[in-house]
Amino acid sequence: MKKNNGASSVEETAQAFGGLLRQGLAAFGLLGGSSVRMIRGAMQTLLPSENCDCEIPTPCWMPQPLGEVTSYVCEGGSATIRFQITNCSMTLRKILVSATPGTPGVKISPPFVNLGPMERGVVAVSLTVAAGESCGEHDVIIWLRGCQEHFLRWSVMVASRVVDSCQEIEVEDCPDLLHHWYDHFYCNRPCTHGK
Repeated sequence: MKKNNGASSVEETAQAFGGLLRQGLAAFGLLGGSSVRMIRGAMQTLLPSENCDCEIPTPCWMPQPLGEVTSYVCEGGSATIRFQITNCSMTLRKILVSATPGTPGVKISPPFVNLGPMERGVVAVSLTVAAGESCGEHDVIIWLRGCQEHFLRWSVMVASRVVDSCQEIEVEDCPDLLHHWYDHFYCNRPCTHGK
């Protein structure tokens, strides 16, 4: 075990504990018997895996991803994303919607919605491609800021044939009231943009 100014990490502690359990299991193995095999099997399930493929979750203070959307539009046309936003709290909430600053042709209607407890609202974000633009790609990040911060990566591709130019995304803007094992105790858990 490494020295770490008197404090060891959780991973090092788990590895040390696992090593002690393995030594105990080896001692049980010398004794033999069916009860020993039963205890050994139960203890094996408690051992930390040496090849842990654990996924580290996103920190609680990071914005929540809404995914990625690709829209195809002809030159001179426009692509639209409709956000159906639900305020799933018992507080009046103002949801602000914005896009990557400086992206030409982006229109947000309306730029914000005031939603009462459990109410829904719709915001449309559209991007119009210039009339002479026959090929290219526009990348936009759309931000929704309410109780939580959400973002969507939107790629608008200029194409000769339109596949889909209007898509709908559902957003549930809720306070995070669950306490998970991976949460940090120093995280501020209520709404990030609350009053």
